[in-house]
Amino acid sequence: MSERPKELDNKVIIMNGFSYEEINSIMRAVKAQFESPRDLIFAKTTETSVTMTLQDLIVDMSQDHEYLKNNPPQLPPKK
Repeated sequence: MSERPKELDNKVIIMNGFSYEEINSIMRAVKAQFESPRDLIFAKTTETSVTMTLQDLIVDMSQDHEYLKNNPPQLPPKK
């Protein structure tokens, strides 16, 4: 039997069928309830994600989240 991936310990919220405005409202409301909201992982379903197993999806999202925490996107310089 294989070992349980450590990524399954992350707090993950997967949303399906919501508009972007609704997603933003949900994210704000949920983040307000946690001391470390940056540790939460939010995702909107995609054509690819709905075909994945839940475990594979959580592992994939967790790896992406960790990468972005360590390599935040660079904003263009302000003019």
